[in-house]
Amino acid sequence: MRNPQRPRSGATATATTPGLWLLVSTHTVNDFYTGAVAALLPFLVLEQRYDYAAVAGITLAASSLSSVAQPVFGILSDRFASRWLILAGMAVAATGIALSGVVSGSYWLTWIVIALSGIGIAAYHPAATMAAREAGGGSNRSMSIFSVGGNVGVALAPTGVILTVGTLGLGATPLLAIPAVVMVVVYLLRMRVVRRRARPVTASVTPAPAGESFPSDSESRGAALEPAIDVALEEELVENAASSASASADGNSATDSAHPLDPPLRDDWRAFAWLTLVLAFWSVAYIGVSSFISLFQIQQFGVDEATASIALTVFPAAGAAGTLAGGFLADRWGRMRTIRSGYIAAALGTIVIVFAPNTVVVVAATAVVGFTIFLPFAPQITLSHSYLPNRVGTASGLTLGLTLSLGGFLNPLLGVLADNTTVHTVFALIAVLLAVGFALSFLLRERTALSSTKSL
Repeated sequence: MRNPQRPRSGATATATTPGLWLLVSTHTVNDFYTGAVAALLPFLVLEQRYDYAAVAGITLAASSLSSVAQPVFGILSDRFASRWLILAGMAVAATGIALSGVVSGSYWLTWIVIALSGIGIAAYHPAATMAAREAGGGSNRSMSIFSVGGNVGVALAPTGVILTVGTLGLGATPLLAIPAVVMVVVYLLRMRVVRRRARPVTASVTPAPAGESFPSDSESRGAALEPAIDVALEEELVENAASSASASADGNSATDSAHPLDPPLRDDWRAFAWLTLVLAFWSVAYIGVSSFISLFQIQQFGVDEATASIALTVFPAAGAAGTLAGGFLADRWGRMRTIRSGYIAAALGTIVIVFAPNTVVVVAATAVVGFTIFLPFAPQITLSHSYLPNRVGTASGLTLGLTLSLGGFLNPLLGVLADNTTVHTVFALIAVLLAVGFALSFLLRERTALSSTKSL
């Protein structure tokens, strides 16, 4: 039986299959609802007179429950290969946002549906990340392409919310569910096409001649399906066959080896813990820049809100470009070099913001920070998979859940610092945090099949 985690023609060959692009599209739609939460807050303040404490509570509902739930869904994805969570999570995320404006007259109902949306977003990510890893052959490039889909979704959310809620009011939030409905239909139609192509071949499998043994169930299915199924969703179907054949291994037989005959890699929790610590500094810095860059310009240079929002728009756009570039650079230069370069360059860019003489320099420096802080994003995800090769879903859930949401929990402390000093001080601290992340990144080590028996 073919190793389900080994690409047919190498990582590069599978990095841009139709199956991967389909997953990128689902990521864009799913994370659209992540960005929609922040975009809806001003309308809740203006139309329903929510105070800032109430708004902070809604933000916490979206982030805290999502961060706690995501590792749980990661474990479920590892144990049960729950690919249905891709569609179910996206649908739940859309439902929560669609209902938020309808029930906005009640703060607690709004809180509940926003929290529900956060849980849907959490359910989506581990299963989709695992599927993207398989479709792209585990390369940094394919993971960066998948990840940038999320960046695009977050960036599109403000426009989508303004076009609907800004024009028709909070009662129009059900219209925001349209992208998810379309994406679910497209995904199901794609799966239907693949199954139809597979059926004629599976029906033509003939019994073995007398005196000859039958191949194993998984081998016959693999031999029958491979000629008929296009590369787009081949990895998912092969994996389903492999998972049933390996049930006796307690669902823990996945390897990160370069060849099926290589010994399986063990899970290295110590190395994963160091990576989690590095990611914690990344998370606080990322959330800090997102939350305070507009306020920094208003306080430092006295610009209006429209001018201050330019940097906030530039930051995620540059982040999308940085995410894509990080995957390509990691495949060419190596993950460690890309991760360290991103942290130190982002720290230097933040220092430029601290000493910027005007808002033009701030916008330019914010673009640099957005680009460089996301260079490590995809390499860090694939590195987490290599540290926990037998629990890829768990690794995805932890890195994309708890660690990336830690900044949301600690962000109020940055607010307290800004209240008692200035926003200027916050950015000085962010530069320090990125520098510490850079230093800690030297505790990380690359992991390949050749290091399977060595301690990190």
